[in-house]
Amino acid sequence: MLSLCSHWRKTFTFCCVWNIINQFSKSVVACNSQRKPTSQPSSNIVFQTRSQKLRTIGVEEVLLFKTMIGLRHYSAQRPLPRRIASRLMRPPAGIPRASGWKLYMSHITGTVKPRMTELQNEIMAAVDVLGSKNQSVVKDEINQWHFHNDQAPIKTPTLLIHGYAASSMAFHRNFSGLSRQIQDLYAIDLPANGLSPSQELDIKYPEPLALKVNIKADKFQIPYTIEYLPHKCLVQNLEDYYLDALEQWRHDNGLGAINIVAHSFGGYLSFKYAIKYPQAVKKLCLISPLGVERNVFSVNNHWRSNTEYQLNFEDPASKLYLPQRPAIPNTIFESQTKLLRNLGPLGAKLCWNYIASAYSRTPSLSYKKYVFEMFYGKDGLSQISKDVFTGLFTNRLLAKDPLLDCLVHLKADDLLLLYGDHDWMNRRAGFELTREAEAMGIDANYSEVSSSGHNLFLDNPEEFNQRVLQFIAS
Repeated sequence: MLSLCSHWRKTFTFCCVWNIINQFSKSVVACNSQRKPTSQPSSNIVFQTRSQKLRTIGVEEVLLFKTMIGLRHYSAQRPLPRRIASRLMRPPAGIPRASGWKLYMSHITGTVKPRMTELQNEIMAAVDVLGSKNQSVVKDEINQWHFHNDQAPIKTPTLLIHGYAASSMAFHRNFSGLSRQIQDLYAIDLPANGLSPSQELDIKYPEPLALKVNIKADKFQIPYTIEYLPHKCLVQNLEDYYLDALEQWRHDNGLGAINIVAHSFGGYLSFKYAIKYPQAVKKLCLISPLGVERNVFSVNNHWRSNTEYQLNFEDPASKLYLPQRPAIPNTIFESQTKLLRNLGPLGAKLCWNYIASAYSRTPSLSYKKYVFEMFYGKDGLSQISKDVFTGLFTNRLLAKDPLLDCLVHLKADDLLLLYGDHDWMNRRAGFELTREAEAMGIDANYSEVSSSGHNLFLDNPEEFNQRVLQFIAS
């Protein structure tokens, strides 16, 4: 009887999740069909590398061109729900199929850290470098890989920082190429991520009154007065969990100013780190960073209560900005990987199938298994990492303290925004950040890596390495 109840509970959960995915997908399609081209005049921005100016074109022209390509590509494919279902239900050819029951039974109890350690070692055994490669857990806090090459021409130490729900292993296809040119290359697992243990999260401030934004069509209101200082303090408190750990790591390694190359959520954190510790960062490369765009949820806006405001769906530099993509359902945003575990054997199989499909361009089977352990394992993603992330971002993946709002405080010598040419991240926000940084006198550049998406360093590692080395070597 208990077994039958468990079966129906898992079946009901799966149906609910599938309904959420289906509704979310329909909303995406509806938003794309309703999007209107901007009527604003084209604004020029310079595509640059560190060695030369390539060409000057309009932001809107570029985005319209890419949108046309994207729509043509989209129209030739199956509907979005069917594509998601295909990824979930069937891994690509050449990837070993997995038994959901075996995966589920092996992950009912216990920690996945020993298995992640084993897979990390398998991944790194296949990485060839000219110099040395050493793994350690610095002060029992930060899992790090250090690559040293005496013959490399770039002397400034360079740190690679991963994004959310990832680890240093995300850069395993880049270690060999980058370490040939960088004398001291580091890659770390952020605290409470990968194989770095969780440190205590000390919240010094009470949770403030939630910022509620009532959105109706193209307008919005704030129904009650918000004290913004408590929100700002809480955001800073959550950011400091990572920022102070990064600074302690730098001191523990005896490093001076470093170059930072950071992806997605790691890019967001690195930008804030460069602001808080300006003496610590020489060059900053943000790889498809999260949280760039200004938005209606920013703690810096100071909206008046019960006042109607006009939304801006086009310009990520406007504080009235709200992207037309739908919000992630709270059930998914707050539960995240717990949903997969609640689905039992079915969740384990769906998780493996999706990872195998999403990382189909990454040759390493050990890396796919490593990502599976992170996503499905009971302690693969720590609760602290989830709490910090959901505290810093809304369920629309908009930062509560956006990078564009903080740009005035950035003191880095050089800045590079690097995206994949098929990136789902808001590239126009990267354009705007580059433009505003240049206006401030920062040597800022924007570039894209071909044939790649959000994980551009995995999709096209050779071109990615070339762009990064060109930036930090100049």
